[in-house]
Amino acid sequence: MEITVFAIPVILAGLLASGEGILYALMICLLFGGTATLSFSMLGDAPILPAVLLMPFLIWKAIANRGISLSPRLITYPEPGFWLLLLVLWEVLSAIGLPRLFSGETYVFSTNRGVIGGVALMPLKPLSTNLTQSIYALLGLACFLSVRSLLDSERRMAGMRDAVLLLAMLNIWAGVLQLAENNLGFPSVLNLFRNASYATFTGGEVGGLLRIYGTFPETSAFSSFTLALFAFTASLCRDGVRGVYSGIVALASLGLLLMTTSSTAYAGLLIYGTLATAVALAQAYWHRQALYLGPTTLMVGVVVLAGCFLALSQPRIFSRIFEFFDLTLVNKLDSASGRERSLWNQQAWVNFIDTYGLGIGFGSARASSFPMALLSNIGVIGVGLFTLFCSRLFAVPVFVESATVAAVARAARHGLMAVLVAGAISGTMADPGMVFYTLSAVAAAGGVCRKPQWESARDGAGFKPRQYPDSHSWRGHPGKV
Repeated sequence: MEITVFAIPVILAGLLASGEGILYALMICLLFGGTATLSFSMLGDAPILPAVLLMPFLIWKAIANRGISLSPRLITYPEPGFWLLLLVLWEVLSAIGLPRLFSGETYVFSTNRGVIGGVALMPLKPLSTNLTQSIYALLGLACFLSVRSLLDSERRMAGMRDAVLLLAMLNIWAGVLQLAENNLGFPSVLNLFRNASYATFTGGEVGGLLRIYGTFPETSAFSSFTLALFAFTASLCRDGVRGVYSGIVALASLGLLLMTTSSTAYAGLLIYGTLATAVALAQAYWHRQALYLGPTTLMVGVVVLAGCFLALSQPRIFSRIFEFFDLTLVNKLDSASGRERSLWNQQAWVNFIDTYGLGIGFGSARASSFPMALLSNIGVIGVGLFTLFCSRLFAVPVFVESATVAAVARAARHGLMAVLVAGAISGTMADPGMVFYTLSAVAAAGGVCRKPQWESARDGAGFKPRQYPDSHSWRGHPGKV
């Protein structure tokens, strides 16, 4: 076992933080997706990221906060935790049994630290990644239950809102610092945080622009992370929750996404924006209300108008921009990396067919898209359980106790949608990651808000409870973009 200096602040934060402070610590730890605090040779030198090291302390704080008796209620039917528990159990069982059941029956793209890029085609067999991914799945379940337990009040939900805003701001500063390192000759401070034994792709440029990756090992990971934070903060801005601050953070995150030169960022923004707009239109039609233009839509409109003006006044510049997006987005599949990623997905489908829809076992192989990784690793059963879990997360409460809780829960759902979109574009593993589990807990916490006391008394007197018009909306107002 190797211990790095980054383990010290994580352990101190875990020991000293309060129940609310541990949520801030978790958010900050999520920023360092390429930082190893520990590594174990018995796990194939798998790095222990700060968020993973913090998990025992998070569980401890959750138990101290509400007691262990709360957990059974969170995993009973039809709570989201019930489906997540079944999903994780199936993932662990598949990791143990399926690689042995179908050993040698199919070939998989799996981790091989002895080759360039870290991935090689090999016969299916039990691997250390089956163990590590199973541990990550169990820790993801623990993260979900712990965060959900801690978010037991409006004050805690407001604290989580501020913690995510802080995380987004720190991520922006990391991106700005890297820009300063690339263009102003600043010392490479961020390289100190990229000590995890991942395959890193931190060099090169696209279309004359240096790639941005912040504290992560590659641009794709940074883009996926930033896209989720952009969706969360933009939703808060639409709801008018800390409107100026959340709007500035969302705008800065959008700017970083546009400068990343990452196809994940560009395709993710396009798909997420389309889905969010479709949801707003559907809700406006469902509630028979006008479609209101929120500040985010107005901001995008200004950018589009500015782009049109630039295209008319400076066609040469517009031509360069068009060539850049054609290189990074339209013709991405024609590149060497694009062809390699397509081959991963093709083999993932072959794995699914060869195992009769059961899968090859959680953690057995990589793909180039999260849905394909999920399908090939845990099969139809796992995909079904994951779908049921997500469907429960996006089912919103009938009674909304406070505007703060409702807004934070909606923002978490938008963040989840962005995580899934980014994963569908470039996710390589069947584990969705700690950001997904954390946002899932926030969304679930907003789905069980208690009714105010005056409503409980009114219901007891026989009056019909009121159905809030925005209770089935992802946004602050039905039909608001």
